[in-house]
Order: sequence, then structure tokens, then C-alpha cells
Amino acid sequence: GATCGFALRNLVDLPTFFVELGRVVRPGGRIALLDVGIPHNRLVRWGNGIYFGTIVPKIGALLSDGPAYRYLPRSVAYLPSREQMLADLRTAGFGDAEHHQLTGGLTQLMVGTRG
Repeated sequence: GATCGFALRNLVDLPTFFVELGRVVRPGGRIALLDVGIPHNRLVRWGNGIYFGTIVPKIGALLSDGPAYRYLPRSVAYLPSREQMLADLRTAGFGDAEHHQLTGGLTQLMVGTRG
């Protein structure tokens, strides 16, 4: 199996990554891909926008690498829709791929089994 945490939005070519997962994961092997999400609830999305878009970059700049924490909120926009990611996973050999929203949509988990 394989796991990936909070890195999908940094990959240039997700379909190729999913195909590579299909190549290296044995038949019957499972994958779990966790990353940030965009909440569907407007109130949660608004609150997350303030926290993730304003507060996190300021705290990050105080404690660590400021530019990296300014990039972080923008990086969410680089992820394709969940429908597109699921279609790409299924094409790559994970026919039972599923998407789960976690923490009110702040994070998302995609799981699948290689056929």
C-alpha cells in the first residue's frame, strides 16, 4: 500500500502520480491520500479563510519560513475537484476509489484498492 499526507497540492501532474501509484502498489494493496480541502459549508469556509488565509501565515512568519506559510493557503487552489481526482484514480487502477470529507471539509481523504 501507499500513503500520502498533505502533498497532493504540491505535485505538478496528479494523473501521472496516480498511475505511478498503480504501478508500485500490488493488486489488492490500499492507498490513503490525505490533504486539505475546501469546506462546502459557507460559514466554515469563511472561518477557514480567515484562519488559514490570515492567521496561519502570520504565525508561520513569526515561528518559521514566512513565504512557505503564505504559499500554503494558495496551494489549496491547485487541487483538482474531488470528482476529477476520483476519475483519475479509477483510471489508474483504483476502481473502488472513494472520497471522504473530514473535519467539516477542512481535510479530505481519498482511499482505494488497486484492482
